[in-house]
Amino acid sequence: MRNHWLLAPVFAVLTLAGCQSTHGGGASPQTIVSEVKMANPDCTRLSLHCTQADGTAKTCASTAAERVGKASDAEDLTAMQTGEAVVRSEGAAVDVTVPILQKDGKWVTVCGVTMAPSAGSRDQAVAKAKVIALAVKARLTECCPEGCCK
Repeated sequence: MRNHWLLAPVFAVLTLAGCQSTHGGGASPQTIVSEVKMANPDCTRLSLHCTQADGTAKTCASTAAERVGKASDAEDLTAMQTGEAVVRSEGAAVDVTVPILQKDGKWVTVCGVTMAPSAGSRDQAVAKAKVIALAVKARLTECCPEGCCK
């Protein structure tokens, strides 16, 4: 019989270590998206898109380094404006943009999750993508309630 309960202190230390980086007392958005993607092999790309002070939106963290700092795409803006997930096909992959954080009743952060064909049917990929986006949200809000994504 295995004693999995012995691993609980290890996971607690790892979680706290992730929350003690330099970003506002919590893990940086980049660290969070990188770690969540690594834990989800069906995810091929993971990005955070955040509303800026001037009302525009940009990619504030992504596993596709070339996207960081760039303007958010139309589907990201649509998800922010409607509060609904946006699902698109990218070849055989499925791209799902999920609103995850609100401020003053407006969606200010969305998580873009691209799922590989290995994720299953389109519906299965969408469901998995939403779970992954919620994992990102949990990590962001666990470490810094404002979401760290500015």
